[in-house]
Amino acid sequence: MKLITAVVAATFTFTAQAQVIGAGASFPAPVYFKWAAEYEKETGKKINYQSIGSSGGIKQINAKTVDFGASDVAVKDDVLKKNGQVQFPTVMGGVVVVVNIPGIEKNQINLNTDQVGKLFAGKINNWKEIDGSLPNMPVTIIHRADGSGTTAIFTTYLAENAKDFHLKPGKAVKWEGNAVGGKGNAGVAAMVNQVKGSVGYVEYAYAKQNELTTTKLNGVTPSADTFKSGDWDITAKTFIIVYPDGKNTKAVYEFFDWAYKNDQIAESLDYVPLSDVTKAESRKIWNQ
Repeated sequence: MKLITAVVAATFTFTAQAQVIGAGASFPAPVYFKWAAEYEKETGKKINYQSIGSSGGIKQINAKTVDFGASDVAVKDDVLKKNGQVQFPTVMGGVVVVVNIPGIEKNQINLNTDQVGKLFAGKINNWKEIDGSLPNMPVTIIHRADGSGTTAIFTTYLAENAKDFHLKPGKAVKWEGNAVGGKGNAGVAAMVNQVKGSVGYVEYAYAKQNELTTTKLNGVTPSADTFKSGDWDITAKTFIIVYPDGKNTKAVYEFFDWAYKNDQIAESLDYVPLSDVTKAESRKIWNQ
């Protein structure tokens, strides 16, 4: 079975005895799972992370049912102040377009931003409209069914840069055309694998670990190098939200401080570690 699924299963085996519990974005879930596993090996301390989507993570931390919430979209400062919360980034990742078209190999197709916008706005309904050499096959849009920071990142990019993307961007979008939802990045990855003629969007780690067919974007191949260099257009930081006076907040800080010192784990999954300056800013928040 694919790595992500296996790690999710392994993570949930110690839910009942978890010392620290977090929930939220599926975008960074692969690296959070791996960090948690290695952290437990090294320290004996357990971190349980539930990949339920950014909206779910914000709801859980607001309700104080978890020790930290995770969101790919930063919470506004006035909302944090009102709730008595603080937030800090953990890592960067890239959102990529993935397809399931018979006979098409990874990065064989190059899409420009306008084409991606038309595809996900339901304005391109057959792959031959992209390129006459592609199969005569209807397009099926695979999108997130849950409130998603990945969706917000992707649709905001399209709304700002694609001429014909008319849908209102955000964590939840009213999709048009032949569209099917999947829960979490893992759900979208699974649906793309199953549905011939489909196109979806996922964080790159899910594409790589599930052996999905990625596309180039504006001539650029998705990779950790192009995310880090800024050549890839759709990259974003992901965030953790906590209550400074939470009973396990100190343990949350200790875990992410350890994670900051283990960049190689993030890099092994093609995430981009934060700069030393950004990490120092987070540590100032932790020490206040």
